[in-house]
Amino acid sequence: MTWNVELEKQIWMVILVIMMILVAIRSRKIDKVNYFFFAGYILLSVVDFFFYFYAKFTKSFTEKFFSVFIIAVFFLYLLYYFKLLYVPVLKKIQIVILACFVLTIVVMLYLDNGLFEHLSFNMFYINILLLTFSIILFLYQTFNSDKIFEIKSYLPFWISVGLLIFYIGIIPIFYFRTSVESDIYFFILFLLNLISCAVIAAGLFWSKQDKT
Repeated sequence: MTWNVELEKQIWMVILVIMMILVAIRSRKIDKVNYFFFAGYILLSVVDFFFYFYAKFTKSFTEKFFSVFIIAVFFLYLLYYFKLLYVPVLKKIQIVILACFVLTIVVMLYLDNGLFEHLSFNMFYINILLLTFSIILFLYQTFNSDKIFEIKSYLPFWISVGLLIFYIGIIPIFYFRTSVESDIYFFILFLLNLISCAVIAAGLFWSKQDKT
């Protein structure tokens, strides 16, 4: 299998621009709570842009401070679900998840003095696990409320599906990244990104502001 990684990156840059334009166009029809997610999403997109062009113009790749941005993005995502949850028990559980997130950072800083000099996959996996728990709490709340009857126009549902597709999907390919061909690795990563973006974009088109 031959996969043009450079072309993939260029296509991905175009998709990110399209997504940011779509968010800007639909911003008036997006509930303010969703801004927490899109703040993290746009931050991650900007970081992708920066590291892509940095590698392109300097002919070198660096992971320096990448973990800082990943921490910021996951914090915004977890805060997003904290804002979405209104059932008292679920909201308290989400507070515990946020506390675990902070504790993870403290422990990782203690164990790895050069944490911000490279991407820590261990911390990345833990963050994905915490985000998955948060999404499960939100879906449980959603499917046990009247929102289930208007699920098509409920943007947080589509965001959650998009996040699950991407982050659950990348765990196995990240874990086996050293034992699979790079073409297959980048193709699957691109496919997951594409599907996730398509789901979120569909949610943006169908979304309606919550009148409650």
